[in-house]
Amino acid sequence: MEKEMYLKKRVASIRVEPYLAEYARRKFDVDPKTGGIRIPYTFDLYHCVYNQMSKPPREAGEVADANLRINLPDSRVMPVRKHPEYWNWLSIAAATEIESCLRNMFNYDFHTVMMTNENLGRPRQQREIVDDFITEYCLTEISSDALLKNFQRYRMRLSPRKKRKYQKVTRI
Repeated sequence: MEKEMYLKKRVASIRVEPYLAEYARRKFDVDPKTGGIRIPYTFDLYHCVYNQMSKPPREAGEVADANLRINLPDSRVMPVRKHPEYWNWLSIAAATEIESCLRNMFNYDFHTVMMTNENLGRPRQQREIVDDFITEYCLTEISSDALLKNFQRYRMRLSPRKKRKYQKVTRI
């Protein structure tokens, strides 16, 4: 009984974009007992979650519409040790920060796959790669058109098009 209470205290629930929650559940291992994702310490997300952990306020309750459960990190390497049994609350601002970190990870993985195809001379169509990415991470909450548009915006930021200079032609 005590072990179950201990496990409950080591898990925090947050609300993020639905496609990011699906991505996180496929990217990281899910603990069958708690239903939370286990983040390895080599990821930036681990340190982001660790830095956002705080003690729960007295009037804090469970997040009603949470769609992602996270096993809180227990790092013995950090200078200030936060025990997850006591530092087991993630605020709304913390959830926003974690969502931002997850979005960066998602975009990095997706853009890497797409840019690899670009660098190889486009042996496959972009639509096929997007569909494979969607099936690999079992994404149902985001469309392939949204991912294609995301990549087009990324590519435009990498190499923006220069507008042609207007030159007036004068005839004599």
